[in-house]
Amino acid sequence: MSRNQIVATWTAFVLTAMQSKYGLFGDVFAGIIKKYKIIPFLINNYELLHYYDNDYVTDDLAKYIAEQGGSLDVV
Repeated sequence: MSRNQIVATWTAFVLTAMQSKYGLFGDVFAGIIKKYKIIPFLINNYELLHYYDNDYVTDDLAKYIAEQGGSLDVV
């Protein structure tokens, strides 16, 4: 498997973990991913983040979103 495939697989795995943890699905989740540029963030930080467990990475993503003025609390 190439490095790009590994990073893509890990990114998809993290996004799935984030959906499950925060109960975000469909258009709501897609909007959050796009608005806060979650995929580029994960790809750019793969070298550091892939060593950590899902809880750490999803918590880190929530902090990253909050630092940009966002929230994962969807009403």
